[in-house]
Amino acid sequence: MSGANRLFIAAATAAAVSLLLYLPDREDGSGATLGGLLVLGGVVLVLVPLARYRPLPKRSLREHGQLILQALALGAGLGIANLLVNYGLAISRSAIHEQMISRWAQFSTWSVVISGPIIEEVSYRLILLGALAWLAARFTNSQRTITRVALGVSSALFGVAHIFYGGVDDPVYMVGMAVKSAAGGLLLGWIFWRWGLVCSIASHCAANGMHLLLMPALFQLNV
Repeated sequence: MSGANRLFIAAATAAAVSLLLYLPDREDGSGATLGGLLVLGGVVLVLVPLARYRPLPKRSLREHGQLILQALALGAGLGIANLLVNYGLAISRSAIHEQMISRWAQFSTWSVVISGPIIEEVSYRLILLGALAWLAARFTNSQRTITRVALGVSSALFGVAHIFYGGVDDPVYMVGMAVKSAAGGLLLGWIFWRWGLVCSIASHCAANGMHLLLMPALFQLNV
């Protein structure tokens, strides 16, 4: 990939992230500007090692379309699995049940289905996973080891980060959130590594969308 192509991809990604951050709340664009600039720098730095350690084959538009459909299907399944785990956690503790309902009520559909997944995929898969692949390559030339380290560590960090999303000081909740989020991050990381960023974004959007769609029907059993 040429330097011009890398810069174009980075600029397009940064612009997309800036718009996603800005559109829901137009009163202050400083956060969107800062987020876009950080993404621009991160993507430029990461695209070089990614092309070396994760060479994606050239695919036709039809092949890309088929992969996106598969990613959407995997994402829908991930969303259902995530919801079932959340339900299991909720029925085990009343505090967790109440927190999950109040927490999801605060989110807009835009942030859950669109902006959140895109920002997380750029942050955790494109930038973090790519940086970890570069770091692992400083110690080994094994492509398999580089892939496993990058996927494993990025997924674990993704799981740990989700502990702090909920605000429930309960060991069951913390362990459950970390494990299920790490498992989801591993699947999304695999999709990103094998099929590309567009597919991992599509899968993540589908997962969150399915969760948001089915949650009221499932959680009303305990309301």
